[in-house]
Amino acid sequence: MKNITVLSTLALLLFGISYQSSAYLCGTPHLSGTNRPWHRANTIHPSPPEVLTPPALPTAPALPIGMERTFFAPDFRSRQQYTVSSVLRGVGSFCYVFVEESEWNTRVTTETVQSIVRAFDAATPANPRLGIYSTLVDSFGVPPDIDGNGKVILLLLNIRDTSPADRYTAGFFNPADQNRGVLRNPGFRRFPIRSNEADMLYVDTQPLNPNSELAHNVIAHELLHLIHWQHDPHEATWVDEGCAGYASFLCGYSVQEHVAAFEKKPSISLISWSETEADSLPHYGAAFLWMLYLHEQHGGIETVTEIVRNRGTSLTGIADALASKDVTQKIPDIFINWKLANYLSDYRAVKLSLMPYRWYRSYPTGTQNGKLSNFSADYIGFENAGGLTLGFSSDASASSAAHTIEFHNTGDVRVQTLKLAGGNSGSVVLSNTVTEAILVPSLQTETINADTHSTNYQYSATRGAHITIASTALPNPVHPRYWDIIASSSESLVGLTLTITLVIVDNTIERPYREPQAMSQVAQDSQDSFLYRFSFLLEPEIVPESITYQISLDSRIVDTGSLTE
Repeated sequence: MKNITVLSTLALLLFGISYQSSAYLCGTPHLSGTNRPWHRANTIHPSPPEVLTPPALPTAPALPIGMERTFFAPDFRSRQQYTVSSVLRGVGSFCYVFVEESEWNTRVTTETVQSIVRAFDAATPANPRLGIYSTLVDSFGVPPDIDGNGKVILLLLNIRDTSPADRYTAGFFNPADQNRGVLRNPGFRRFPIRSNEADMLYVDTQPLNPNSELAHNVIAHELLHLIHWQHDPHEATWVDEGCAGYASFLCGYSVQEHVAAFEKKPSISLISWSETEADSLPHYGAAFLWMLYLHEQHGGIETVTEIVRNRGTSLTGIADALASKDVTQKIPDIFINWKLANYLSDYRAVKLSLMPYRWYRSYPTGTQNGKLSNFSADYIGFENAGGLTLGFSSDASASSAAHTIEFHNTGDVRVQTLKLAGGNSGSVVLSNTVTEAILVPSLQTETINADTHSTNYQYSATRGAHITIASTALPNPVHPRYWDIIASSSESLVGLTLTITLVIVDNTIERPYREPQAMSQVAQDSQDSFLYRFSFLLEPEIVPESITYQISLDSRIVDTGSLTE
């Protein structure tokens, strides 16, 4: 039902369910090969299928309890297939539950099957009168029906995976089952595999407890993959997984483990996906939070529905979906708001506590370096921050941004944007009431190959009032009418700009000779500080003794001198 009210219920449910501590993973990314087409095993020059599902078949007869069936299942260790002997143990209005024979009456019992059928057909934590199937179908559309039986097969089996004891593959949807015959799976070294030619989901029984609510959570997650495949079989992994996490949320199941992993590693790229299982957990959390943010700020369930149904991939599909909902804000701007919302925990349905990757407590920090992947943000903390000058510069073009989140002793929380001028550098002076500040640099380049972009950046924190400048004026040895004024700083000036004003003294009357101009960085000394230079031509009618200069930093004069001093 599209009018399901989820926020009031799910805000209470999302973190209210206790699960086993091991982290569950979805096996679908390893099977989907979303960026490469599926191939027929006997085709020399294959091409993608022209339709999502085969032609409609006659309605299949109802299957009887006790029916035996052998399925082909992927072995994540050998990257090949094996066969699973199973028996039909449960039939629901929308599902068939097959159980691997070796798991029956050990890990899976009659009560287990009844509980799964009830969750799939009839009740979820979000709505005791609506099951997983109806909740997701009402919002996102019906799944494919390649086998013509009108039901989704749930195969409960001991998934053969490579994960360590604290991480395991809890379930997956295998896109190969949506094709016919023998194919080559891009994610399985292109080895030939056989399709089960069925609309089915695989649910683990070891170490996942099939009797737990977490097992129902996994089923909701994997069902969304099946539905998403019906609409867009080539969707980017991060979008597919984000929508699947959102589906669990919509049904009232917890995504706390994935959110907690993101809290510990919030600097990952939103639009990438780790190739290794050990590093993928934060990506589940990031992708889910992005979908939740769009839900809360840009149109609710209908926006996520548009994302699932849109045939565009990655950022392109999301931009199209938002445009269809009359959202005029651009993706990079939404990302900037999202990165700030994550640290401020600016959600209605979740509470976040992000962990900055670095904290500073003494100053100056000197010049510090960082690197950002595209659509990622760093969080850099500064304690005792009153009066600090934070400087920032980036190698990237206009796609870089930097913000500060300031916590004041009055209880106020303020966000400032660092205005990046020439050279993508800028600074901000924190007021004396700031007790803690977070510098949040980010990169958001919206291009076709967005995931290939990255940038290096520098930052520093200084007590601006304590910075001293030493300068000298030198005539050019080749062209004596040209002069260079050289300045060095006692502290790093990353993101800060020295300006110089030339003054002419004529009969004891001072008047401007050159308007304030920025000095240029020219070299870096052994103390990791930069030297700055300003060059100019002195007209023949003006004597050097009449020229003085003032060097300023943040509108504060930090040094003065004359050409002949």
